[in-house]
Amino acid sequence: MTDIDPTKASLTDRARDAATHAVEATKETTTHAVEVTKDAATKAANKTADQIESNPLAALLGGVAIGIAIGALLPRTQRERETLGPLGKRLTESAGAVVRAARDAGRQEIEALIPDKHNAKEKASALLGNVASAARDAVKSAA
Repeated sequence: MTDIDPTKASLTDRARDAATHAVEATKETTTHAVEVTKDAATKAANKTADQIESNPLAALLGGVAIGIAIGALLPRTQRERETLGPLGKRLTESAGAVVRAARDAGRQEIEALIPDKHNAKEKASALLGNVASAARDAVKSAA
C-alpha cells in the first residue's frame, strides 16, 4: 500500500474546494448577469413599443431616415445608375420647381401682409392730420 501524505491530501482538497467555489461563484455571477440583461432588454423593448404606439409618425420618419442613411452608404451599381439616373434628374428638376413655386407663393403672401411704404406713409399722415384737427377743435370748443 502507498501512504498518502496528509499534507498533500489536505492541499488537494483545499484546491478542489477553491476551484469548486470559483466555479459556483462564476455560475452565480453569469446567471445574475443574464437575468439583468434580459430584464433590461425587456424594459427597452417595452419602452420602444410604447414610444412607437404613442408617436407612430416619429417612428415612421425615424425608420425612413435610417433607411435613407443606409441606402446612401451602400455603393451604387452600374445597373442602378442606368435605370435610376434619368429618374433622379427628373426628380431633382421637379423638386427644384416645387421649391421655387413655394418660395414665390410665400413671398407673395408675405408681401400681401406687409403694407407698402408709400401707402403706410399716407395713412400715418392722414392719422396725424386727424389727431391734430381733433386737438384744434377741442381747444376751440374749450375756449
